[in-house]
Amino acid sequence: MKRMQKTIRYLYLLIFPILALTVGLAIYFLPEPYRFFQDYLSELGAQLSVDFLYDNLISSIIMSVGFGLCALISLVNSILYFVSDFRYRYLKASLNLVIAFGASLVAIPQDKGNLLVLHTVGAALFVAGFGILNFTLQLLRFVRKRQEVPEVKRFDYYLDATVVVLVFVVILLLIVTFIPSEITKNPVLILLSIIFQKLVLIVDCLAILCLDLNDI
Repeated sequence: MKRMQKTIRYLYLLIFPILALTVGLAIYFLPEPYRFFQDYLSELGAQLSVDFLYDNLISSIIMSVGFGLCALISLVNSILYFVSDFRYRYLKASLNLVIAFGASLVAIPQDKGNLLVLHTVGAALFVAGFGILNFTLQLLRFVRKRQEVPEVKRFDYYLDATVVVLVFVVILLLIVTFIPSEITKNPVLILLSIIFQKLVLIVDCLAILCLDLNDI
């Protein structure tokens, strides 16, 4: 059991450097400046740059490979959960499956034929699934530690409470800005949804670092 917990935790931890390296390299090879507060991450994986329509093959391949690896990791974790005897294993396995499916669709360039809808759905599933998985793991961790006697509750207990609230808030903010922005095309809502998209991924990656073996 401990061995499987370690394997799943290491695989979760791999997502952070993979995402960081994928986005960093894609920005580096993008043929035009990337506007952090104005461009979605999806635009890094487009076959043509958004503003000047330059060829963006290298960044597109980097994004496809990076999110393909995230999909593979999530799929493996999903299988490991399904065959384990962990508590809430089916819930955790299902969330990982959603992330894997979403990441595989994100790997499709947003401007490839008429596949923008699939890419958008994939991005929503990946970000939401990643966020909900983190929230679930952190919440279960918090509940477990809350059951400890008061004398045992230390700094990490209050850190967990903060992380649970933070993950929930950023996911909620993304939902309440992204959906209306897609419907109304309001520039303020679009700006906020772009910022919260990145914030959710950053908070999720940091939240993973707070997990220990008992939280897997």
